[in-house]
Amino acid sequence: MSHQQTIRIVRPTKIELIRLRKRLRIARRLHKVLKDRLIILTQELIGLIREAIELRNSCHSKIVMCMYNTINTLFYVDPHRLSLLGDYYRVISLVMGQRVVAGVRVPLLEVEEKILDKSILSLVPLSAINTLKSCYDLMKDLVKLAELESSIMKIGREVLRVKRRVNALEYILIPRIEATIKFLEMKFEEREREDKVRLKRVKEILARRSPR
Repeated sequence: MSHQQTIRIVRPTKIELIRLRKRLRIARRLHKVLKDRLIILTQELIGLIREAIELRNSCHSKIVMCMYNTINTLFYVDPHRLSLLGDYYRVISLVMGQRVVAGVRVPLLEVEEKILDKSILSLVPLSAINTLKSCYDLMKDLVKLAELESSIMKIGREVLRVKRRVNALEYILIPRIEATIKFLEMKFEEREREDKVRLKRVKEILARRSPR
């Protein structure tokens, strides 16, 4: 139904027709640019979703491994000592920033590690070392997963916004401009035919009135 509607024009003049043709060219160019951007955004979104699914599955496996290592370690090391071991061995900090993906600002999260004292590892069972390592690896993956899922939400919102604009141009604005241009062209053609008929009649009347 929307493609049959026309744009309301106060005065249907040829200048207005020229303006509409120019507006149509701009709308078509904008539609192409937005559609190309929509394709890029969609490809980025699909890639991020696939990466997030793979990483989420990996996190599930690492959670199981981390719990298994922790339970085995608690047979030899008490929880308080294991916690102190982690504090003395390594310090973890999170660096937050931003990056631009297809014109969209998304979060950038990086985990920075600082080794405090490696010698402390020689004082504990190997299972405790494996537990710490598996927990640190899991922490890195969880941070990366948070970055990916936040990026997916931001790019997903941008995809919906650009898609609405593309649809508005494709199914509403451009068809209405085309319909209005067609209406004006038909109106001007009809007016020209009427002017020709009127001019022909005036010539015939003048020809009959002129003395022979």
